[in-house]
Amino acid sequence: MQNYNLYLILNPNISSEDLGTELNSIQSTLTSELNAQNINVSEEGLKKLSYPINKKWTGMYVNVDFDLDINDCSKVKILEQKLNLRDNIIRYMILNNTEFYLQKSKEKLSNVEIANHRDLNKNLKEGKKCISKFMGVRVIDYKDIPYLSQFTSPYAKIFSREKTGSSAKFQRKINIAIKRARHMGLLPFTNIHEA
Repeated sequence: MQNYNLYLILNPNISSEDLGTELNSIQSTLTSELNAQNINVSEEGLKKLSYPINKKWTGMYVNVDFDLDINDCSKVKILEQKLNLRDNIIRYMILNNTEFYLQKSKEKLSNVEIANHRDLNKNLKEGKKCISKFMGVRVIDYKDIPYLSQFTSPYAKIFSREKTGSSAKFQRKINIAIKRARHMGLLPFTNIHEA
């Protein structure tokens, strides 16, 4: 089985009835056309977006986890086609999180108070350390905004490895996570949208 995650932003003005209809439609598509199992839908509520999407500054966030048989993974395109036709869905992202959950289960986070690359490398004169390795992190979650925010400047520019001390491996993971967070309105592309 492959673990998938669907993250949605819906119209903030959607009524509770329409929201229920949208979620039921997604669940029925997952069940009938993709043969999905262990479907778990969680509403995260109304959140402020980091930049306007379709002239809206807020969005209703919904998280959907489901499992697919490896032979049914190609059917994810059917779900994408259905989501593209829904007017209330502003933006979405579908990820295969099988490897993510596997690596997450192997994580052994160290019990340290330092959770920021600035604090870790503050008193080092040379050879900065990677905060992710120091903390025992194996995977970077694009929804973990407090952690990702330390790797961007006040102008929303991604810091280089030389600035943060991140290893090449973790710098790639951080870059991907930040770009995904930007796509889903969790982080800004630029500072011009800040109030």
